Parts: sequence; C-alpha cells; structure tokens
Amino acid sequence: MKIFRHILCVSALLLIANPVSAQDTSEYPGPFPGGYPSLNTSAGSGKMYMESYFPPPVTASPTYPSWSPDGESLAFAYQGRIWVVPVEGGVARQLTTGPGYHSQPTWSPDGQSVAYAADVDRNFDIYVLDLASGVERRITRDPYLDLRPRWSSDGSQILFTTARSGTFDLWAYNLEIEMASPVVTSNQANTAGDWIGDSGDLVFVSRRGEAALGSGSLWRWSSSMSRAELLLRVETNYQAAPVVAPHGGAVAYITDASGSNDLYLVPSQKSARGIQPVRLTHTREDEYFPAWSPDGEQLAFARNGGTPDQERTADHGMGFALYTVSRGGGAARQVRIEDYAWSEPTGSVRVHVSSSNGELLPSRIYLQGSDGRSYFPDSSFPRVVSVTEDYYFHTDGSFSVNMPVGEATLEVWRGFEYEPVKRTFDIQPGEWTSIEVEMNRWIDMASEGWYSGDNHIHPNYGGHYFVQPMDLRNKAQAEDLNVANGMIANYWGNSRVEDLEHFLGHPHPHDDSETIVYYNEEYRPSYFAHLSLLNLVELITPFYIGSVGTAHQSLYPDNATVLRQVHEQGGIGGYVHPFGLNHRDPEAAGPGGARELPVDAILGVADFVDVSCIWSDELGTAEIWYRLLNTGSRIPATAGTDAMSDIWRHPAVGTTRSYVYTGEEELDYDQWADAMAAGRAFVTSGPILSLDVSGKGMGEELEVSKGDVLEVSATARSIFDMDRIEIIQNGKVVHTVQASGAKTIEVDLEVSVESSGWIAVRVLGPTQHGAMDSYLFAHTNPVYVIADEEPIQSRSDAAFFVRWIDETVDDMRGMDRWDDPAHKEQVISTFEQGRRLYQAQIEELDRSGPGLKR
Repeated sequence: MKIFRHILCVSALLLIANPVSAQDTSEYPGPFPGGYPSLNTSAGSGKMYMESYFPPPVTASPTYPSWSPDGESLAFAYQGRIWVVPVEGGVARQLTTGPGYHSQPTWSPDGQSVAYAADVDRNFDIYVLDLASGVERRITRDPYLDLRPRWSSDGSQILFTTARSGTFDLWAYNLEIEMASPVVTSNQANTAGDWIGDSGDLVFVSRRGEAALGSGSLWRWSSSMSRAELLLRVETNYQAAPVVAPHGGAVAYITDASGSNDLYLVPSQKSARGIQPVRLTHTREDEYFPAWSPDGEQLAFARNGGTPDQERTADHGMGFALYTVSRGGGAARQVRIEDYAWSEPTGSVRVHVSSSNGELLPSRIYLQGSDGRSYFPDSSFPRVVSVTEDYYFHTDGSFSVNMPVGEATLEVWRGFEYEPVKRTFDIQPGEWTSIEVEMNRWIDMASEGWYSGDNHIHPNYGGHYFVQPMDLRNKAQAEDLNVANGMIANYWGNSRVEDLEHFLGHPHPHDDSETIVYYNEEYRPSYFAHLSLLNLVELITPFYIGSVGTAHQSLYPDNATVLRQVHEQGGIGGYVHPFGLNHRDPEAAGPGGARELPVDAILGVADFVDVSCIWSDELGTAEIWYRLLNTGSRIPATAGTDAMSDIWRHPAVGTTRSYVYTGEEELDYDQWADAMAAGRAFVTSGPILSLDVSGKGMGEELEVSKGDVLEVSATARSIFDMDRIEIIQNGKVVHTVQASGAKTIEVDLEVSVESSGWIAVRVLGPTQHGAMDSYLFAHTNPVYVIADEEPIQSRSDAAFFVRWIDETVDDMRGMDRWDDPAHKEQVISTFEQGRRLYQAQIEELDRSGPGLKR
C-alpha cells in the first residue's frame, strides 16, 4: 500500500496573497463517459436516457420472446445468449454461442434462421443464426448501434433501428445483395419499426413534433407515398416495442398509460372515427417485449417481478417470466422453463460471503467466466456501469451460478469500508465448486459516529425492473450504505409519478439498525433546477413545473417558496446534479444548470448542494460552490448519486455518498439530516477524509485574530488509487500533494491568517474498476475561519452572482410561460431579493476594504 505523508509550513504570503494558480483537471472527464460511443452523437442531450432504456438489457431470466413460424416454440434471450423453449414450457435449449451479449431474437418466416442483435465491444450489430448448421453470421458492420431486427414477410429483408446516420433511423438489410439502405430517415428518433404484412409499410416510434425528451408516439410509414402519418399520440418511454399482427390488421405495443407498463392493441390504420386502444393486461407488474403467434391469435411477452413462487432476496426474484395471452385478453399463461440445456460444457459455483464474525454479508459481485462474459444467478438483476463497462449484481451473501468450464474470476465488493476480494477458480464440467469469502472491514466509520447516506436515489424510474422498499434496503445493505433517500418524482416529461405508493412521511420500518430507507421527493422544475426534499412529513405538489405542453408549464412557484414549505414541516431541501463540465470555467459558462441556487443560498433557504453526483461534474459544481462560500453562504456540500435502481445500465446506490458526523453510537435519521445540513460531513466516491484546523472539524467555525498561525491536518484513505490531495482555501488550490496510486495520503500544514475565509480538502483520482463515477472525487466541508469578527465576503464573487441573476431575470422577463402575470413578478422579486444582498456586499466592500481575495 502506498502511503504519502507531507509536512511543511506555508507562509501567509503563499496562502493569502499568492494562491497557487488553478490546476489542470483536463484528465478528469465530465459526466456520461463510456457506454455506447455512437450515442454521443445520435442521442445528443438525451444520451443518458437513450442509453438507459433503449439498448436491450442483459438478463438472468427469459426476455424478448419470438414465436416460431410453426407456433410450437419461443426463441428468447437469457444470460447473453439466444435460447428456444416449447410454447407449453419445458427444457430450454441454447442456440447461440458467439462473442458478446445476444438479445432481441426474431424468427425468419421459413423457420430456418433467427436474427438477433449482439453487443460486442460496446457496439450492437445484427447477426443471423442458421439453425441447421449453427453458423452465426454478422450482417451489419459499422461503429453504430444496430438494434431490433424484424424480418419482412417474404424473408428477403431485415428491418432494424440504427444510429449510423447520426440520429436514430430505420434501415433494411437486403439478404440477396447483402447491403443495407435507409427506409425511414429524419432527425426525429425513428425507432422500433415493424413491417405491416407484405405491403412494405411500417409501424414505428418517432419523436416527430414532440418534446426533446421521450421516445415519441406510434407512426405509420407509407412506402408508396414515402411519408409518415401519426397513428397514436402516446408517450412510450422507449418500451413501446410495437409489433404488427401477421395479417397486418393490428398492432400490439407497451405503454404505461395505466400506471404500469401494460400490453395494448390498436388498429394499424386510422379510421375516420379515430383510433381506440384496447388494454390486454391488467397487473401491477410490467409487461414488455410483445410477440405475435403465427396465426395472430395470441401474444407472447415478458413480465417482471420474477415467478410467483420466488422469494425476493437482494436482487434475486426481480427477474422476468414469459407469458402468453389471447389477443382478446383474459388470463395470461406462464411459459414455465424447467431447466436450461447449455450447448457448451458447464459447471456451477456456489459462493458464500461473510464478515469476520461469520455473519452472511450482503455485497456487490463481479463474476466473469472463461469466455470473458459476465454471469449472474437466475432471476437476479444484472447491471452494468457505463464508465468501465463492468457487469455486476447484488447478493444477500449467498448465491449460485451455472458457468462455462475453465478459469473464472470472482470479485466481491461492499462499499468503501471493506477491502475488495478477488478470487480465480476453475469450473469443472458438471461439478459444483464452493467458494467461501470472508471480507475484512478496514475501517468502521459508524463506530466513530460517521454514517453514510445517499440523497438522491430513484427506486423506480421507468426501467425494466420493479424495485420495492425492501429491494432498496437490500441494495443499500450490499453497498454498506446507512441512509438511502428514495426519490418520489415524476417520470421525465410526463405526469407519471414513480413510487408514490411508498411514501410514509417517515422512514420505512424494518429490523435493521444499520440501514434507513426513507422515501422523500425530488421536486423537478425544469428551469430553476431540481431539488432533493428530505425528512418530509407531506409531499410537495405539483411534483414539477416548467414542463412545456403540460398543465404545469408555468415557472411558478420559485424554488425558494418550495424550500420554505419544506422547512415549515421540519424538512430540509437542496440542489441536485447542479452543473456540468462547462462550469469548471464559470466565467465562460455563465448562468445555467441550477439557475436559482445563488439566490436561495444567499437568502439562506437552500440547506445543501449535491456537489457530488454521477450526472453532473464535481469539479464544475465545486467552482460554483466555492463562490457561494466566498460570499458568506454556509451551504454544505452533499452527495446524491441519482441512481435509477430499476435500470440495468446504471451505477449502484451509494456510488457517491455523504459521510455525516452525528457522534452518536446509533443511527437516527433526524440527527443525520440535521448534522448534514450543519456541514458536519464530507462527500466521496471512495476516499475517506479527515480534516482538523487547529482543533476544529468540518462545518465548524474557528475564531482567530489576524496573524494567528493555524495547524491544518488532513488525511485521505481509500480502497481506490488516488492521484492527489489538495488543500483548498477560499476556492483556490493552495497546496497539492501528488501521490499517484496512493491508498493513504497525509498532510500537515501551518497556515498564517490574514483575513476571514475557509479551508477544505479535496481528493482526485482516475476512473477505475469498482468506482462507478467518471473520476474519483472526495471533498470535505470547510472549517470556517473568522478573523477579528469580520464576515466572509468577496467582491468579485458577489459581482459574478449579480451578473448571473441579471441574465436570468432578463431571460425570465422574455418568457411567456406564466399562468398569471402576478406569478411572474413574484418569482422575479425573489431573484431581485438575492441580487440586493449580493449588491450590498459589493457596496460594503467598496467602503470598507477588499474582503476575501479570489
């Protein structure tokens, strides 16, 4: 283990008069790295959503059924392979063996082939399996996503969705001439197409004429007229998967119009009297991936929630089961899979994870087979981190998996306080291998009064899985997270509110004294920036404002009004995912992101700001936070992952978290929230930090006289490789210890005080396996240094926020998104209150002195 210890004296001249110039941080990427490279251009600002919902997930249970032309069998995807099972149920047989992860099978009309999409090295292409020979042939070869193959009725073409033209369009591959050509193109996300009989017409999903977010409505493409006609206006959230009946008269699709994803039918052609959908399924679980029987009388689909007889533990029991239902509706029948007959030699591994005292230990698992693929327990929830493309799952501490023979690799992780364990072992054909893993806790923060928490978790957000409160608790336990704040929120761009039924107005009851699950709220105004509202007794409504085209498109009320309502019920609220990469140079970026944050900070109504979040940039957000601190706002830094826990391509809860010091032996939510709002905390995506400034810790105030010498001690310890530790004073890096690859860094400084200000510690590190953010980041809250009772003030930073507010107010005055002119003036009045406080600071410093230097 690398340990760096650095001791020196720093003069007042260095710390106050000549702070070190801003350090180069270009090696640390902004949010959204990794994943599918082609989505960087084709999905634009919607990359996060497109990547989360559109590519087919790798599953440990059956999905994407496709009916054989003789009506006897269903092809489906499972464990990254294509399989086939009798429609009446039985033993499933493996069909594909090639590289990558295979999904979305579709049977050729003659029954001789199966086309499918394969993800190889972060890119999907279309493949065709010849069932007689077993040969798997790749038919598309480009660096863009090619997905959802659909055979034409004569078997001569395969329609697919592709990103190759810079946006999503529909192309067709001609098997005779072995060439693909565009069919439906535009800059409006044309996806999920299917042929209408032998007409050459299509049904597809498109965002034509709709808001930027969302996947769009159902459209019909006329091949003879080369134009599209709206079939049904409905937001489909990337799950519609429309499929046309064999004779072309009806379209089956999925929508959440009824509150959960259900199977619906509509005609494939509009009549003069319009179109009326018919609902076929009526369950709280979600239905996905519909497929017609060859006679057009039945539909196969996958339903989440596992099978009725499965117990849910950790991620187990969250998978899918295949069903069939009559096109007339009624009860669905499960296609029961008795076993899986692998075409490759396999064996099984049984793993038991425990603590040093022998107790079963929930944990995160990475499990890779001899073929380089990841493997998962049946009916578990496989997930992948886009930053590193690492597949993982959670366990309650005991699981078993069937895998190909040969050398396999197991990794066990549990939050930041346990040393990860890596084992290699051999899988023998037809045999069981048992592995016992004992994890070592290298530090016990709770025993020292520090409790970790994540301010921003979406248990459900339109993903393929349904996460219940006990599932969220299990995930938190597996990540050694003490406090999990689940966010009740509307589902981006529509009125669906997720997890409303789970709100209690207090933490969920359970028998675990080390884990608290509390369903709170993300309030989501599109213009002012989103808020995390915690410790709520009652929900704040409406759940969102500023959404164009809805009844809540007005920009009223402002966030300050909402935050005061939260305070009235004893709660706290703050800003989430505030700023992006461009705010590393805030002068160039100007207002944007969390537009109202500077106002609410100076007014004292914002209780915290999530400086650390996977969907915003920590370094960019920190630059704005530093300016707020410099103008006297003691708004603490907090952390919220913004993890969508029902989505397969997402990091885990607690990827970034706040460690909050309550000083108590037992975890209490009220004490935790109060201490966090008081700044007695640090944020981290891995490193464990400490900071002492002449006996004062994070969030505390130190009263001194000018010329006093302060002793500054800081440590960073981590299971991850760190690059450097930085001492930050008044927003500037005043001292750096470069320590590439270090697991422990210690710094001791002596600092002479010349003015009031603040001191904090920041740690940076590279993107790496096990850490799920784009770079390693940790930051303490400041120790506030008050010299001769002078306030912390900065003319340049106050002037920055005056300009910020002026630009925002000018922008709002030009908007017509107000239900009442009085609302407009009330919101602008709030911003002007904040402006007056910043302007007063400028005027005071013009009279009395320079204040804090920036």
